[in-house]
Amino acid sequence: MLTLNPKPRGDDDDGKQRPPQPVEKGFAALAHLAGLFWIPYLPMPILALVIPFLILQFARVHSQFVEQHAVQAVNFQLLMGSLYLFAMVAGFALQSMFLIWWVAIGSTIFSMWEGAKAINGWQSKYPLTIKLFK
Repeated sequence: MLTLNPKPRGDDDDGKQRPPQPVEKGFAALAHLAGLFWIPYLPMPILALVIPFLILQFARVHSQFVEQHAVQAVNFQLLMGSLYLFAMVAGFALQSMFLIWWVAIGSTIFSMWEGAKAINGWQSKYPLTIKLFK
């Protein structure tokens, strides 16, 4: 479990989860929608990894809702990054872009689905992730 920016201890928390604010919903959706950068037509797929990680590091202190979504997004994007690298190597060996497009399409579908959940204020749970962050 990696924690680079731990949460401070708060004495004012009553244990009840408050409804997310619109700004929190926006940052949570942004963490998921960064997965759209895996599409090969977009020039910077590294942003699919960096954006959710930055949101996780800054939101960890401020919002439990954004943190939960950012953790899910980071773990999923790490899996997609691994699959993207595998697809690139296999694509060069097979001289085909077929696998890269499957990774991009899968990442796009799941990222948009989880982004919609974030906008509606629901909790996030990807069906398959690498559980590196908690």
